Order: sequence, then C-alpha cells, then structure tokens
Amino acid sequence: MPVQINEVIVKAVVDPSPSGGNATQPECPPSANTGSEAEMIQQILEIIKEKKER
Repeated sequence: MPVQINEVIVKAVVDPSPSGGNATQPECPPSANTGSEAEMIQQILEIIKEKKER
C-alpha cells in the first residue's frame, strides 16, 4: 500500500554565538560548489515542471 506524505516540518536551531574557534570563515565556501549547485537546481526545476504537466 503506497504512503503519501502531504506535509514535512523542518526545524532548525540557530546559535548566535558559535562555540567554535574561528567564526569568520565558513566550513564550505559558497563559490566552491557553484557548478554542481546550478545543475542540481536545474534538475529540480525540470522534475517540478514534469509533475505539473501530468
């Protein structure tokens, strides 16, 4: 029997004062994965478009 999930709730906790040593440098720089991010977004948009056409 298939199960359909209609709603997903995502919760996040943001710590304004990180307990790490260096807070100025991000762990993963945004420019490092620009190419793969653009491809991933394009694929997601294509999937959404296909589902709307059905």
